[in-house]
Amino acid sequence: MIDREHGWNKSLKPLFLGFVFSFLILFAVYRLDVYHHLPPSILDITTVSFAILQAVLQLIFFFHLGLESKPAWNLITFLFVILVLIIIIGGTVWIMNNLNYNLMPMKMEGM
Repeated sequence: MIDREHGWNKSLKPLFLGFVFSFLILFAVYRLDVYHHLPPSILDITTVSFAILQAVLQLIFFFHLGLESKPAWNLITFLFVILVLIIIIGGTVWIMNNLNYNLMPMKMEGM
């Protein structure tokens, strides 16, 4: 599957395999969600696990992460981007939760 002599660009096989694997994971998650094959708590964990698996497969098959001659710099850059995304998304969710808590009117139970 990995041809280090000729490189990834000489063959369409990795792209096709990446597409097929991504489609199978997408179909599996769709099927699990629409037809309720699992309880909700297990379904959430399964969906997140499949999302992580699909992200890793796409990084390998489409972005060729880890297959170049000096993969350390690309890996460090990728991990930095992930850290920045976690900070931005986590901060956004934290701010929205804080605003929701502080700005939503309290229920007046005594009236």
